[in-house]
Parts: sequence; C-alpha cells; structure tokens
Amino acid sequence: MHSEFYNVDLDRVRYSLVWEDSHTLYTALAPTPDDRILVITSAGCNVLNILLQSPREVVAVDLNPVQNALLRFKIHLIEHHTHGIFRALMGFDGGDAVTPALAEVAPTLPDDQRAYWTSFFKSHPDGILPAGKLESYILGFFQTLPPTQQQALERLVQADEVLEQQAIFTRELSPTDFRERFINYFDEANLSKGRDPRLFKYAQESGGEAFYNRFIWHVETALLKNNFFTRFFFLGPQHLPESVLPPCYQADNFARLKANLNRLTIVDGEAVDYLLSDAGRGITKASLSNIFEYASPDEFARVCRLLGKQSGHLKRVLFWNLLQEQTAPPDSGWQETVLTNRIDPDRACFYFRDVRLLNQVAS
Repeated sequence: MHSEFYNVDLDRVRYSLVWEDSHTLYTALAPTPDDRILVITSAGCNVLNILLQSPREVVAVDLNPVQNALLRFKIHLIEHHTHGIFRALMGFDGGDAVTPALAEVAPTLPDDQRAYWTSFFKSHPDGILPAGKLESYILGFFQTLPPTQQQALERLVQADEVLEQQAIFTRELSPTDFRERFINYFDEANLSKGRDPRLFKYAQESGGEAFYNRFIWHVETALLKNNFFTRFFFLGPQHLPESVLPPCYQADNFARLKANLNRLTIVDGEAVDYLLSDAGRGITKASLSNIFEYASPDEFARVCRLLGKQSGHLKRVLFWNLLQEQTAPPDSGWQETVLTNRIDPDRACFYFRDVRLLNQVAS
C-alpha cells in the first residue's frame, strides 16, 4: 500500500502506547482458537492483548523496525522476568523503579540489545510508556498549564460520578483559558511535534478544536476515573489502579501471556503488503490501527478491493482514524459497520473520529 508513512524517518520509538482500546478490539474481531490474526505492532500493546485471547497465531507487522524491537524487548521481559520488573520498566511505578529493574534485566539481554536499551533508558529514565515521540508530546501538555488547572484536572479524573466531573469542569476549567490552551497545544502545527506533519496530508479537520470537542463530549458521557487513556493523557502512567490498565499489563494475565508467546510471529514490513502476500493468505482477521489515515482516498478504495478478493480467508478488518472518515467502496466485497458511536466511552480513547469494521460479504 502506498502510504505517507514511507516518507517518515523510522529511526526511533514513535509510539510507546497503543491508543486503540482492547475492548473494541475484542468485541469487533471476536477472536477464536482457529484464528490467525494480524495486528499492527506499534507499541505492541494490542499484539499482547490479542495473544491473551489464545488464537492460533498472532502476526505483528510494522514498517518501523524500532517498534518491533520494542515488542521484542517486552517479550524478553515477559519470558525471563517477573511482572514487577515488566511493569516497572513500562513506567507504572515511576522513575525510581526503572533503574533497579533495568539493572536486573540488562545482564540477561544480548550485547546489542543491552547497549541499545541501556542508552534508551538513560534518555528516558521514567520508563517506556512516556518515552514515545507522540506520548512525550501529549504528556507535555499538562506541564504547560498553571497549577490551578493542573489541580482541577487531577480532581476531574478522580470524580466518582459523571455529574460530579461535569460540575468540576464547569466550575474550575470552563471559565479559564483551558480551552484556548488545549486547542493551541494540539493544533496541527504543534501536533507535528508528536506526529510527522506528512501524516496529516489527508486529514479532513484540524486537530486542536476537534480533539477539544471530543474531550468535552467525553467529560459529559464517560467516567474518566475508569478510563486508562484519559488518565494517561493528562497525568501519565503512575498511580493507576490495576483494574484500568490494558489487559496485557495486568498482573493476573501475566502467566497466560507468557504461555502464549509461542503463538507470536513478528514481521518487519507493511501490513497490507503482507496480507496480499503468500504468507498472509492464511490471516483470518486484522487490526490495522490507523494506517489508512496515511493513505489517499483512491488508495484506500484500491486496497479495500484487493483485500476483498481474499475471500477464502480474511473475514474481518478493523481500523481507526483520528481526523478523517473512510468508507469502503460498495464493490469492494466488504460489509461495513461504523463502530464510532458503539465503543465504550469508559474504556476507549476520546480522540478517535472514525472506527470501522469491515466484514467479508458471504459469497
């Protein structure tokens, strides 16, 4: 597939967290023991989340070899270390927990990986989750706010009821310049600090105001206290209750995750190209993150038609978009379901505009 992602430097961890929620992933793909499921690697979270469902095989694919290296590092931690070490290096327990955890892990790594990850954690002493290009940019917003607005946000995500958080927002944030600060920080020009500007070539709206309006809707409909993504967005990975973490990071799932690692295959490459290759012809379902955000409308239509011809195997394709909507052509062989208004606001990230599931039309 022709994608603007080919024009981006793929030499660093661009994403240290997967922002597509596991609840939507599980509900839409409905994994079974017979499935071979392709998942965009990104930060590896949804690769591991799908592994927890015990399909026959999970194929993790990414154009950026550094993202696959991050997944391999997580696999090493899961295979050879405790859940406590795993979560510490993710950053859930703060920077003070990272150094001793790395001291235990480093001697168990191959020489080249030891050098890379030692250098990585020197540059990112608070752990992996805050370290991605996108995540470090997002987390920077909170630091730009005056103390009164920071404190209001902290109270907002601790409210026990939606009506209570609405009251906090109306009383403590709405009368201030919070809206202006949010929109200016996340507008298209500034957003390029977190995402390469070439990735917005086909965007249909400006980021700042769109994201702010979605956040307001989120405040009015979802209990932020229970939403991992909202809490991380403003306050980072620390002080999060185990129950709100993505499944792959929860202690109760660690043993099953370790047991299922032999079902995982990692591929450096482009996901659509893999699906259309001989190796990809056995894939039954795919979670493609937001890769179509970087493709033109014509290219998206072309890809839908090509994937629709994989009628013998590929049954479901799930994708997310932030700033545009894309509809599969009627002649593509897909029955399309728009999931945007069906996702659980208590669990999903607020900033996605368009979430869709393509189901293969029975022949």
